[in-house]
Amino acid sequence: MLNCSKQRRSGQATAAIFLCVLLSVTNLRGSAARSLQVHNADSCSRGVFWFMAITSRSSLEYWRYAKVAVLSAKEHSPNLIPVLLYGGSSGVPSLTGQANIRWFREQGGVVYHHNLTFMSDLQAVVEAGLRGADWPEEVEGTYLRMDVPHIVPHLLSWLEQQKPGVTTHINKDVALYTDADVMFYHEFNPCKLDLPEVMAIGPEMDRVANSWSELNWNAGVLLMNLKGFAAVLPHMLRWANRLHWNFEVADQSMINDYFPAVHGGPLDILPEPYNWKAYWGCSPSIVIVHWHGPKPERCLKCYIALWEQSKNNEEAIELCQCDSGYDYLWNMAMEADSARLYRKAFRDYTTYAKIINDTGNIMDSDAMLGAF
Repeated sequence: MLNCSKQRRSGQATAAIFLCVLLSVTNLRGSAARSLQVHNADSCSRGVFWFMAITSRSSLEYWRYAKVAVLSAKEHSPNLIPVLLYGGSSGVPSLTGQANIRWFREQGGVVYHHNLTFMSDLQAVVEAGLRGADWPEEVEGTYLRMDVPHIVPHLLSWLEQQKPGVTTHINKDVALYTDADVMFYHEFNPCKLDLPEVMAIGPEMDRVANSWSELNWNAGVLLMNLKGFAAVLPHMLRWANRLHWNFEVADQSMINDYFPAVHGGPLDILPEPYNWKAYWGCSPSIVIVHWHGPKPERCLKCYIALWEQSKNNEEAIELCQCDSGYDYLWNMAMEADSARLYRKAFRDYTTYAKIINDTGNIMDSDAMLGAF
């Protein structure tokens, strides 16, 4: 149970064994939308691919979020097989990138270097004069999640070559994708959820969503039906090409605009605990906390420190000088539970970050401002 009033134990989690072991042997809205039901189930006997994405443009801050996510999954969801998608358009990783990749592999993860299958489509937008020359590389990381159905068969084939029979221990029906800025608090167990038709997605800022309007659904956590998504994706890409990839928030807007208007039906709804925003307040059922908005290294440390010092929220907001959107979400957290979940999760993040630091990664100073 997640208890916001108590600090987690310090020290490195030891409960998890990832791929290295394998290789060695609630209705939120009506109409046609379906909210995936949560069932009682034992832990799945097969591992589940869990994807995140990084590119050579990714900051050290986001590498740290990804590392913390891995350590939290090792502690709370050892059935996950972490796969880091590394965008390949920018060439060979830097020395720092290589060190981070090595760390990820040492934790039992797979690093999969991948060039977007539709990168030429993005380049065509540039050639048409509709975007700047750097735009494809700028959005490459966020669009990598769209290639997961294409990647999984190649990944399974590679794993089978490394260790014949190993893929019999892997779930081939579903995969989990998350942004790097998440932490796990309970096991992610797909056996407890219905199989989505294409994929399941959770709400953005508001817990109860009433339409598929822009930004209403958050692509930071996606439960993918690999066959279902693979069948739909070619149609999505052709549609995106007709629109010259003119989406306000990249893949998230692409998903929100395509379902249900073009597809003819909405996506399934992921239960809230699987993409829980820290500003919603504490809950004992949280599976994944998503640092959507203020993050441990973007304003959150400042908000918490100043509020705990003065207990004056208006003063804390004024002194931190963060983005107004961050201020709004911090206020939501204060209204929800006096930011208890934020403070609890921040302590946990700090503990994991110290573990990472002990393994040789040097933490930079905080980046106080930034977009979601």
